[in-house]
Amino acid sequence: MSHLPPRRIRKGISPLWFDFADTGEDQLQFLVELCGLQPSHRVLDIGCGVGRLALPLSGYLNDKGAYEGFDVLDHMVDWCKQNIGSRHPNFQFRTAAVASTTGSTFPEQTAADYRFPYEDNSFDLAYAGSLFTHLTPAGTENYLAEVLRTLRPGGVLVATFNLYNAESHQRFPGRRLEEIWPHDHGAYRLKEEDSPESSVAYDEIYLRKAYEKVGLTILEPFRPDASYSAIRAPKHGNGAPHLWYTTCVIAVPA
Repeated sequence: MSHLPPRRIRKGISPLWFDFADTGEDQLQFLVELCGLQPSHRVLDIGCGVGRLALPLSGYLNDKGAYEGFDVLDHMVDWCKQNIGSRHPNFQFRTAAVASTTGSTFPEQTAADYRFPYEDNSFDLAYAGSLFTHLTPAGTENYLAEVLRTLRPGGVLVATFNLYNAESHQRFPGRRLEEIWPHDHGAYRLKEEDSPESSVAYDEIYLRKAYEKVGLTILEPFRPDASYSAIRAPKHGNGAPHLWYTTCVIAVPA
């Protein structure tokens, strides 16, 4: 496996207590054991960041497999190209020209309009780790539709969401839902009204309907995510209360 990105880059996608190497390895094992990932598969990493999944995948996929990752942040994509793509020709990284309040400098296109730069039926597995936690509904529904378009028959989507339902207030310790995401928009809640994509939480009923609308079938049950989990945070999530709501959703084309 290639060397890890420097701390100054890693901290742009996660706090420095978040173990970059271990969480990437755990995520890979999750995809292998629960989602059927094979060394010969083609993988799409949506919001690839600075290669947290790409690094362990580079030691798992064989020469028949391939990886495509994209992100809105140029400097992270550049690091991946120089340190992963240069060593593994079947690993490709792209910058997505999508406007985002989380740091993108592209003003001309939103997530609601973005078409993934890949052909139909291109991938066996698509992964979106903490990507939909930064998209509002129009972008989420478009990205789900684009995943469906680019997945092969029998393909799998693995995605994380901040998710709540009528029981969330009773289930989780620490700070309440309305404290973490105080701005209620019905189907979703925002942490910051003036920077909506900084953190988004979705109502479970809405999310299920969104998957059904685009033609994706959720494989029950919802699961804790292998990486974005409260047990990885200091004092079991008290320093990162949103992680109690982070949920992994596995789905396949209907």
